Amino acid sequence: MNDLFRAAPYVKLHRGRTMVIKVGGAPLSRPHWMHQLARQISVIHSLGARVVLLHGGGPQTDTLQKTLGEEPRRIEGRRVTSELALRALRMATSGDLNGLLTSALNAQGAPAVGLCAASADIVVAKRRPPMETSAGTIDFGLVGDPARADARPLRVLLDAGYIPVVAPPVSDGAGGFLNVNADLLAACLATALEASKLIMATGAEGILRDPNDAHSVVSTLSVAELDGLAACGALRDGMRVKATAIRSALLAGVPRVHVVSGTEPDALLRELYTTQGCGTLVTLEPEKVPGEMIEAGAWQA
Repeated sequence: MNDLFRAAPYVKLHRGRTMVIKVGGAPLSRPHWMHQLARQISVIHSLGARVVLLHGGGPQTDTLQKTLGEEPRRIEGRRVTSELALRALRMATSGDLNGLLTSALNAQGAPAVGLCAASADIVVAKRRPPMETSAGTIDFGLVGDPARADARPLRVLLDAGYIPVVAPPVSDGAGGFLNVNADLLAACLATALEASKLIMATGAEGILRDPNDAHSVVSTLSVAELDGLAACGALRDGMRVKATAIRSALLAGVPRVHVVSGTEPDALLRELYTTQGCGTLVTLEPEKVPGEMIEAGAWQA
């Protein structure tokens, strides 16, 4: 009962607000992890938050790409996307994971609707030109950067009480598809929806100060501090891309970004409805006491 009283300010704070939750492919790689996530998201929805769920599918795409006869290739955490790789991505995400995750949510009593980011041109991307990387100049192939986003289809579903479950890839604006990294896509959607927060559920417990120490989770970061971790090499591979997405979302007006474990059974709920949280909160400016604690009246000096 005491836990309910302590959570009440946060329930009131999040009720009616829109949050984008991005789930990586790693937390979806085991059925019980997927069902744990679905259970938590169902609770968040039942407590009055407006939830848009976006998922990736990197490991699943890798497996399918290999099955189709092509070895996956990544540079600095980003997939080099051939025609076959894009086909594998569509099959693994829109064709498989999206339905599984939507069904898991519905089984928990959360009314979910699966769709692709290319549906109704929710996100249209422009193909990325060759980029300078640590490996030299790289043409990433059928990879795009978001050019425009239309949040209206998602708002229609939210207003009707549904949870949109969005899968990559996105539209190229000409009847085709492009691969956009799911973290960058989540930042784009959170910005378009004017979300109160973006939550990234990953295979790690948060952002690590030392990538070799799973227990070195940093509880709060500003953008400048996040940039500092990147500069000293603490952010590697996929986390480097996440840092870019986090920075993009915050600079575009999303107030808070959370990075939490997608495999712990109650990580999302602890991060959103308790004072101590359990992952990493990133804000534009340093906050000794997270602003939502003050707003919720949940902080006592």
